[in-house]
Amino acid sequence: MKPAKILLLIAAVVFSKPTFAQSPKAIEADLLKSFKRIGYWDQKRSDAGDDSLENATDAFGKKLKNYTENYAFTINEPFTSLKKERLDMFTSTDGLFRIYSWDTGGGGTMREFANVIQYRTGDKTNAVLLTGTNDIYIPFYSNLYTFKTGNKTYYLGIYGAIYSSRYAGTGIKIFAIENDKLNQNVKLIKTQSGINSKIFYDYDFGSIAYVPYGKRPTITFDATTKTIKIPLVDAKGNMTRKLITYKFTGKYFEKVKN
Repeated sequence: MKPAKILLLIAAVVFSKPTFAQSPKAIEADLLKSFKRIGYWDQKRSDAGDDSLENATDAFGKKLKNYTENYAFTINEPFTSLKKERLDMFTSTDGLFRIYSWDTGGGGTMREFANVIQYRTGDKTNAVLLTGTNDIYIPFYSNLYTFKTGNKTYYLGIYGAIYSSRYAGTGIKIFAIENDKLNQNVKLIKTQSGINSKIFYDYDFGSIAYVPYGKRPTITFDATTKTIKIPLVDAKGNMTRKLITYKFTGKYFEKVKN
C-alpha cells in the first residue's frame, strides 16, 4: 500500500471518533438538551403511533450511559440543571456509586422509568442502563444509603413503582462493587422466604395521598444502629405508621422485635 493511502486510512480511523475531551459544562448542556426532548414529546404524544417519545427516551439513556462510562469525573458532578428538570440522582458517601433515575414519559397512570447505575473502579467508571420491557418493570429510585461493615461496602437503594393512580409500591435493593463489577443481586436480607437482595411491598396510594410528601411512611436505613425500618401494610393494602425492623447481625439483615 502506498504511503499516501496509508495516511488517508489512518486519518479516516482517527477522525471517525471524538478526539477531544468534553468539559463538565458541555456534557451537562448536551444532556440537558437531550433530556428536555423527553418532556417535549411527552406533551406532543397525542398522535397515535408516534414513536418520537420512545426515541427521545432511548437517545437520552444511551447518551447518559456513554458520558458516565467515559468521563470518570461525572460521578461527582452536581448536574444542577438536570436536577431542576427532574432527573434524580443519588451518590454514595464514598463517591464510588451513583444512581440516575427518571420518568420516561411512557405509560398512562402506570408510570414507566429508566435508570443508569454508575460505579467507579480505580480510575475508571462503568455504567449500566436499565430500561423496561413488556415483561420487566423498571422502578424509580428515591434515596440511597451507604453501609460499610468490615472490609465490605454495600449500597442500599430505596425504589418505588407507580402502577396506577391508586396502587403503588416501595422497596429496598442492595448493591455492591465486587471484583471491579457491579453486583445487583447481593443476598443480604434474611426473610421467611429465604435470603434476598431486596424487600418490596405494594400498597393503596389512597392511604397516604393526603399526607405531606416529606411525612409519608417509607423505608429508611440507620447506619449507626445497622437497621432497616419498613412500614407495615395492613391486610387491606393500607400503609400504616407501624414499622418492621431488620437489623444487621453480622452476616444478614434479620427481622427483630421493635
